[in-house]
Amino acid sequence: AFGVIYDVPFAGAILGMELVLKGKFHYQALIPAFLTTVFSNEIANIIGNNEVVYPQLNLGELSILLLLKLILLGIICGVAGFIFNLVLDNSSKLYDLVTKNPYIKAILGGGITIVLFLIIGNNYNGLGQSFINDSFSNRVSIMDSIWKILFTAVALGSVFQGGRGNPTFFVGATLGSSVSGLINLPLESSTALGMIGVFCSATSLPITSIAMALEYFGGGEMVAIMIVMTISYIISGFYDILVKNKLPKEKGKLFEGSVHKNK
Repeated sequence: AFGVIYDVPFAGAILGMELVLKGKFHYQALIPAFLTTVFSNEIANIIGNNEVVYPQLNLGELSILLLLKLILLGIICGVAGFIFNLVLDNSSKLYDLVTKNPYIKAILGGGITIVLFLIIGNNYNGLGQSFINDSFSNRVSIMDSIWKILFTAVALGSVFQGGRGNPTFFVGATLGSSVSGLINLPLESSTALGMIGVFCSATSLPITSIAMALEYFGGGEMVAIMIVMTISYIISGFYDILVKNKLPKEKGKLFEGSVHKNK
């Protein structure tokens, strides 16, 4: 389903294993995972699914300065994913301070959303795909990322149900677009890396994120993709430490080393 919705069959297959198996890949699962996502995408295309097209990454010649910029972008994406999860995970607690009644929560959530819509506008409701596309060609404000987090938290914090995938794309794309001038990276490439980088940090799915970036933006800048995704994933680990007081086993391996001695 993920591969079809976002038109990333390879990433869809990887997500199916990475999300469930938490980093412990069972390679025998590759065949059913790939066959399922490929057939699903072909069926969707036959019945009229629209292909998702994004510009290809182009960062120019690799240099030490460029590597430092990519590390900085990875840190920014990691922090944004951290904030995204922090706000959404605690938004329901704010509603609980007012009432435990789910019907009243629904009224509050809907009412606040309407007020925000009347004050801020309609850019932050729904999937926001058109706004994501615009951020690749026009530098947007960092406030667009903040407003999207707020709108999402208001809705999902009450009783309304929805996923976090597309909101992270919106937050990441607008964030990457807004900081492109500050870190002096090409607008399209900064937006692209930001879009997947925040998704990576918020979901802790680095392999899926790398696969998605390759499908969307091509493999011409593989080093850049790997750096941003790795750094953003590492930053996401600190969310577990600070909020949950525990680092998951698969993330803990990033910060450990072990020596195996032959006996």
